Amino acid sequence: MKKILVVDDEPFILDYVGKVLTEAGYTVSNALTGDAAWEMVSKQRMHFDLVLTDVVMPGSIDGLTLAHRIRRHDTSQRVVFMTGALPEGDPRGNGLQLNRDLLRKPFFPHQLRRFVDLQFAQVSSA
Repeated sequence: MKKILVVDDEPFILDYVGKVLTEAGYTVSNALTGDAAWEMVSKQRMHFDLVLTDVVMPGSIDGLTLAHRIRRHDTSQRVVFMTGALPEGDPRGNGLQLNRDLLRKPFFPHQLRRFVDLQFAQVSSA
């Protein structure tokens, strides 16, 4: 069973995404901040098949910083993003392709499942 870490500062989003992905057959862990997620990955040495993180979060580690740290720590770790707060054309999103690396909020359960399934299909075909 694939393990996914979901990172978002909104408890509702964590619950929603966790429920959808659990029902789709994934094992889901949650973190309310980038700092908490980094702690799980770096200090607790937890490995996830996928990290799905919000881009804009309070605290010292936003989603893009978290992705950079995780990728430096483990180059095989796949990190993708979701956002409702990053405007189109924002330079922080440069290099992120909608529906490949980035899922825009709000999204329906089928959109989330398709987005996550696509991440694992890309890894399998690589």
